[in-house]
Amino acid sequence: MEYGLIGEHLGHSYSKLIQEKLLDNYTYEIQEVSKEDLDSFMKKREFKAINVTIPYKQAVIPYLEEMDQAARKIGAVNTIVNRNGKLYGYNTDYYGFRYMVETHGISLKGKKILVLGNGGASQAIQAVVHDLGACEMIITDLLLKDNVISIEEAYKNHTDVNIIINTTPMGMYPKVHGIAVDLSKFKKCEAVFDCIYNPQDTEFTLQAKERGIKVAVTGLEMLVGQAKRALEFFKNIEIEDKQIDRIYREILFETSNVVLVDVNMDTALQVARELKKECIVLDSENYEEQAISSNKVLLSSSQDKKTLSRNGFIIQSKNADEIICEFKLKVNQFNK
Repeated sequence: MEYGLIGEHLGHSYSKLIQEKLLDNYTYEIQEVSKEDLDSFMKKREFKAINVTIPYKQAVIPYLEEMDQAARKIGAVNTIVNRNGKLYGYNTDYYGFRYMVETHGISLKGKKILVLGNGGASQAIQAVVHDLGACEMIITDLLLKDNVISIEEAYKNHTDVNIIINTTPMGMYPKVHGIAVDLSKFKKCEAVFDCIYNPQDTEFTLQAKERGIKVAVTGLEMLVGQAKRALEFFKNIEIEDKQIDRIYREILFETSNVVLVDVNMDTALQVARELKKECIVLDSENYEEQAISSNKVLLSSSQDKKTLSRNGFIIQSKNADEIICEFKLKVNQFNK
C-alpha cells in the first residue's frame, strides 16, 4: 500500500471514494489492521502516507519521528507521512471539523458546548471549540477522568448548553439506532453536530430535526474536509476549499438512496438505470436493514419516514424524470 487508511473496522468507510475524487491518477487503499498486527504494520513502514482512524489515533504516536503543532496539542494523529523511512504525524480532524462548523454559519463564541466522547476525534474537536471562543465546554464519556463527567451529571447540572457535538460511534452504521444523548433534556440547544457520516442522518440528528433544531449536521463534510487537508500533506500540494463542497455533493449523490413511495416498478427501474443504482423492493422481513443500505432505489409502500430517510430522500408518486430532478435538488439542498 502506498496511500490509504488503516483502522480496525472499515466496512463503513467512504475514504477511498473521497480521496480518489480529490486527485486524478491516484490510488487510495483501505486496510483493516488488528490490534495484534498494528506494531508490525507500523514498524515495517511499507507505505508513503496513511490516514489513521478508530482506534489507533493515539496508539500510532510512539512510532513517529515528529508531530505537527496541532497533533501535539490534540494528542492524536490521523495522518502520517513517511519521509525517507521516518514517520511524521498530523491531525486534520481539526481542519475538517472547523470547516463544518464555519460553513454552516454557526458561531461558538460565548456559547456553552457539550462534547459527547473523549477519544481521538474528540480531542481535535475540543481544540476547535476552545479556539473558536466557547465560554464553557462540558465533556462526557464512559471513562471519567480529569474534567470529564458522566452524561447523567450533564442531565443534572448542564441542561443549558447551546450546542451539542457527538464524537462517539453511537448511531454509526450498521447499529443506527444508537444515540449518546437524550436531546429533550436540553431546551436551549440550537445546533447539533455528529461526527458520524454513515448514515447521512443519525438517530441524534433526526431527533434534533424532530425538535425543530435547524442546524443538525452529520460528519460527511468533516470527513471530506479532513481528507482534503490530509492529501495536501500526502502530496505536498494545495487544494482549493471549494473542492470540499463539490465532493461532498458528489458523495451524497452516489451513496444516497432514492426512496420511492407509491411508484410503479417500471418507473423505479428506469430511475435506477439512469442513476446507476440497484433497485430493491423493500420487504417486511429485512425492511430496516435494506433502508440503511447505500446507493439504492428503494421501492416502498410504507410511510415510515424516519427509517426511510435515514440514508436517503423520500419521493412520492411521480414520473422518472421528475423523480430524478427532485432527487438532484434534495442532494443539493441537504444540510443547507
